[in-house]
Amino acid sequence: MFRTFIGKSTLLALVLVSTAFALLMGELVLRFVFNPGDFLYAEVVDHPFVGARIKPGTTGHDMLGYRNREVPDRADVVVLGDSMTYGVGAPRDSTWPDQFAALLRKTVYNMGLGGYGPLEYLYLAEHDAARMQPRLLLVGFYIGNDLIDAYNAVRHYPYLRSWREPGSADADGTEYQRISQTEPKKHFAALRDWLSKNSVLYSVAREVLLQPLSSWEQDRLALQAGPDRQLIWRDPSRPSVRTIFNPQLKLSAMDPKLPSVQEGIRITKRTFEALQNAADTQGRRLLMILIPTKERIYCRYLKDTGTRMPRTLASLCEAEAQVKEDLERFLVARKIAYVDVSGAMEEQVQNHVQLYPPGTGSHPLAAGYGVIAHAVYDAIRRNHFDQ
Repeated sequence: MFRTFIGKSTLLALVLVSTAFALLMGELVLRFVFNPGDFLYAEVVDHPFVGARIKPGTTGHDMLGYRNREVPDRADVVVLGDSMTYGVGAPRDSTWPDQFAALLRKTVYNMGLGGYGPLEYLYLAEHDAARMQPRLLLVGFYIGNDLIDAYNAVRHYPYLRSWREPGSADADGTEYQRISQTEPKKHFAALRDWLSKNSVLYSVAREVLLQPLSSWEQDRLALQAGPDRQLIWRDPSRPSVRTIFNPQLKLSAMDPKLPSVQEGIRITKRTFEALQNAADTQGRRLLMILIPTKERIYCRYLKDTGTRMPRTLASLCEAEAQVKEDLERFLVARKIAYVDVSGAMEEQVQNHVQLYPPGTGSHPLAAGYGVIAHAVYDAIRRNHFDQ
């Protein structure tokens, strides 16, 4: 019996060692085959003026910590923005700046990063982007949270206190923060986040093998949350095209009746002017890119197909349209060039194209980023910005 016990223990040890070795080899092979930055959650480091940056030279990022293959001495175009410009949810080659670069056939440097907002764009435009001496500066403005990012930035960074309106509302009480903190949470979140930051093998498995389980979990949480918070939607003309809307969270970041949003709009408009002044001083052209929320892209199609929308989603459609029109009037009045990509994306929705993930993700798939890239490229060629 003693020998049998030893044999089983040895067999178990061999199985564990073999499994660990196989996992290690799988991790090494996948790191060689794939760009880790397309799968791993990046490691961030503190920055005194923009809050955070990705640690330079890690997880497929360049030596400045941005999502590019290398850092050029000069760039024809520099792109600023948040996670929509960084390209969350898509490989580096499928981000809209990369797809735009392939169309333009010039050097395009992407300085987008999640968490950035209008005031971070301004800092980069005046400093990091200026060092690359671009002829054209593109700024991806995501209506979904850039207003709240502007509002919070003047309360977070000491050097931006002069931007704050005296007596304006306290940032800790914003509706957006309250709702985001109560969004449905996934199981084993801490472990899954750690694996997502450190294991390409897990991250690939998550995207390929675990996707059905993830979809089931997101559907379950959406049903639990209710349609005003999360709404599961399928295209009536092509049921395979589906997604989950997050109307309550998005509305809390752009409802013009909220004091935090009103203050965010004021700061944003001032930032737009400062960006144009910086571009004029540096002798380069500026083009603002207005990027809508996923929910807003579907508003017209939902109405056209007679879909019954929950109250919060209907309110979001109206609020985002109102905010966008306000910003557009300001841009036109100040003669600041811009392109609104909503029309191009709405057209693809009408054509039943899956632009966004089937779950709760708010960032486009490669096809969605491609629509943005082509809309920006067409606007630049139409206005001779590439001359």
